[in-house]
Amino acid sequence: MKKKNINRNNFLYNPIVSPVGYDSNKFLLEQEFDKFDEMIELKIETYMTVFKNAMSKTDEIKGKLIQVRNLFNLNEKNIDSSQLLMKFNDDLEKYNSLQNTEFDRDIMYLDAQNLIPSGKFVFFSWGEKINGKEFIYIDDYARLIYENCKKLGKKIAFVYKEEKSLEGAEQLLQFATPMQNIKTKNSITSAINECFKVFPPKISPYK
Repeated sequence: MKKKNINRNNFLYNPIVSPVGYDSNKFLLEQEFDKFDEMIELKIETYMTVFKNAMSKTDEIKGKLIQVRNLFNLNEKNIDSSQLLMKFNDDLEKYNSLQNTEFDRDIMYLDAQNLIPSGKFVFFSWGEKINGKEFIYIDDYARLIYENCKKLGKKIAFVYKEEKSLEGAEQLLQFATPMQNIKTKNSITSAINECFKVFPPKISPYK
């Protein structure tokens, strides 16, 4: 796969859809999936339809690949449980050491320190779940990814809650996703559409 064909990276919190040919309601490892280091086509369903519809209006993106990355590669509805977040936080504290981690570090996490996203721009949509006060190492992990993308000169875009301000969103790493709350789904979806009315996409607020 040539990197020049990758137009954008999209950072999400965790996977909700599965690759084409796999069951989204089951863990991939239970389905003998082993292509974690390859580009695999994802099903266009749930939140992916929001991004597809928004990008379909942008001529510069048509025919290009969009690479989707997740902070945590775990398809789990209760991913925000304190028990799981504590395991993630403990793992990320150990990530760059030789200590054993609860989850496979090569499958579950991104190598934030050495990650170089391909493409011209990066769209962040991992939601408003990160709590830097309670889970320091999750915050450090996500912040390193975000700051490195900026240092690499990537065009950054995301949707943020207007009342929290742009500066507040960046400080707290809160980049809205249409799946975070059914009450705000339509507002966030409209804001994502607004982002992609221009190219590269822009940062847009939602109410």
